[in-house]
Order: sequence, then structure tokens, then C-alpha cells
Amino acid sequence: MSNDASSGTGDGRIDPHSDETGDGIQRTDQVVEQTDRVAEEIDAEKGPARGTLRDVANSLGISSAVALRALRDADDIKPQMKERVREAAERLDYPVEEVSSETAHSNGVVAVLVNTMRNTWISDLVRSIRIELAATGRTAIVVPTRRRIPEYPVAADTEAISSLLDLGVDGFLMISDLADLESALEATGDRPLVGLGSSRDRAGRFDTVRIDDEIGQGLLVDHLVSLGHTEIAHVGGVGSAVARERADAFRAAMARHGLEDSARVEPGDFTESVGETAGSMLLRGSSVPTAITCVNDVSAMGVLSAAHDAGYEVPTRLAVAGYGNTSIGATSFVDLTSVDPNSERMGALGAQFLVERIGGLDGPARDVAVAPSLVARRSTSSSPRKDEPRRRRVHVE
Repeated sequence: MSNDASSGTGDGRIDPHSDETGDGIQRTDQVVEQTDRVAEEIDAEKGPARGTLRDVANSLGISSAVALRALRDADDIKPQMKERVREAAERLDYPVEEVSSETAHSNGVVAVLVNTMRNTWISDLVRSIRIELAATGRTAIVVPTRRRIPEYPVAADTEAISSLLDLGVDGFLMISDLADLESALEATGDRPLVGLGSSRDRAGRFDTVRIDDEIGQGLLVDHLVSLGHTEIAHVGGVGSAVARERADAFRAAMARHGLEDSARVEPGDFTESVGETAGSMLLRGSSVPTAITCVNDVSAMGVLSAAHDAGYEVPTRLAVAGYGNTSIGATSFVDLTSVDPNSERMGALGAQFLVERIGGLDGPARDVAVAPSLVARRSTSSSPRKDEPRRRRVHVE
């Protein structure tokens, strides 16, 4: 750890004549204002409001590593810095009591259950889970649970989940609703489980941290309508309860603008192949939408492929938007407008909830709906131009 983590004036106070101290903290009045802003954002959530390690660090303009070392009372962090971090943690209701000492060694392992590893949104969640778990001396392993067998289209790999119990995992984090959910839940035995990105239907059964899809779809539709789009379609609605809820949220957002009659939902799941098929269906015939929203970024990649094959230029001829703000969609080549679900916060809260249940916390299941935000990129940067001719892709033999 460098001395930058505890720099300041000679007596440890913030220099009022400096724009920024060596540890990244702004002037005193700016620090307080930033902490209050973070607290207000947390309070705006639907469900129990609390801060994460990242929130504490961001509220003071320092790294999560410095914030954690301050909470662990590390010798190389000045007392004034420790006091500021603890004050911010208390202000943001961060569970300081769960933070392990720097010398503590825990064998605690948490299993993260997923349907697939192909969606990079899962990687974003797992990273934030591991950061938050590290503060408590725990680690996480990621386990795909979907398997295909002849007797059933999709089944949960309950043997793999049972093996995790034999290995002594402390608990489970479930990302999205698993396929064959009831069998998967039964296989987790008496270990605590927290759902991330679950549907509203799961609230009350176990602790859930989910995306507020009504806000997310509303942001997308508002953005497209502001550009002049009225013929907007949605690819999704099948494959899971979350997909159905996002489709319903899309219809509600369209109805809010008086566009319920043109709120077309083309059946699609979370895969690129089905997204491409759905996109092809939407781009056929005389009634072609000028904009398409998708259930996730992977599905949007399929729609973009279909648009390319059909000769529809994006965004001048067709606007396309995803959901999840994944690294693939953010690449300069794709440049996909997408809803950012605030994965850092979701993963951190899920980890906190699980640690508390592992520690014996009793009581009713908690449900938090994290508010997403919109990241507008090139794929929706143009107003609708339905009269522009299509440029069909030329296949060279």
C-alpha cells in the first residue's frame, strides 16, 4: 500500500486549499455533499436501503481497497481517514460488523448458481459479489446448473448442487431464475439462498435483489419516443418470468405514451439465435417497426445480425436497444444502447444479504428493486427514417 492512501496535511486534516488530497478525497464540504448524494440514491430504491463497500468508497472518492483497509483498522491508514470511512459507513448503513479483520482467515465458500456462462452480464455480477465477499473473508465459485437430457428439454443439474453441499459451501447466490427452479431449490437443502436478477414472483420466498424493470423499460421507450419513434417493437417475453415481466413493462411504457396499439412483442428468449429469428420476423412484411428493444444484450446482437442480413442500416433505418449494458454491447463496433442494471450494487447487496443469513439472521425474506439507468449509444442515435431505401447485403459466391 502506498503512502497515497493516507496523505493529507501534516496533522492528518484535509487541506482546504487543495482540490484533491493524495488519497482522492475532495474538500471537506464536497465530501459531505457526495456522501449525502449517495445516501439519497440508496434511499430511492424499492426495498430495504443500505450501502455497499463500493458506495462507501465512492462517497469519499477513494478506492474500495482503501475503504476496506480503513474499516479493518489497518496501520497504514491514518486515524482521520478511518474516522471518515466509518462515518460514511454508518451514514450509508453499511454492515461494518460483517467485515473480517485483516489477519482473519476464513474457509467460507459461497456458490454462485447460473444457467449459463455465455452472458457477460453474469461476469459483472460475479465480480461485485467477490469484492463484497472478500470484506468478510469469503470467496465465491461459479457453477452452471443447466443440463440437457433426452427426457426433458431443460433440467437442473441437481447432482452438481448436491455435491456443493458435500463440499461444505456456506450458501448459494442464484443469478436469474434457474431452469427447473423447484428442483434446484430442493437440491440446496437447508443452506441459505439469495436470488439476483430474479422475477417479482420470487419475492417473499427468499431474499431477492432484482432489477426494477418498469423503470428500465420506461427509460428505453421514453428515449426512443423522444427521438420520434412510435412504431416500436420488443423482442422477448418467453423463456422465463423475468422475460415476461420485461415484456409487460414494455407494453405499460408504450401505453403511457398512448402507443399501446403499436406495442408489438415478438416472442424471444435470452439467446442470440432466437433474437435473430425474432428480428427477421419483425423486419418482414409491410408493417416494419422503426425501433426494436430487446430482453437483453445477447438477444439484441441477434436482432442486429438480422437487420444486417435484411439490409436495414442501424441506426438510420432501424434503432436497436438491449438490456444489461454488457461489455459486448459497449464495444465501439456494436455501440449498443442498453439499460445499465447497476450490477455492482446488485451483486454487493446480494452478497451482504447472504452473509447475514449465513450468520443466523432470521426474519421475513427481503426484496430490493435496484433502479437501472439508460446508456444511450450509436445504435439509437437517429430519428426514424422509414422512407430510406434498404441496402441489402450482397452474397458473393
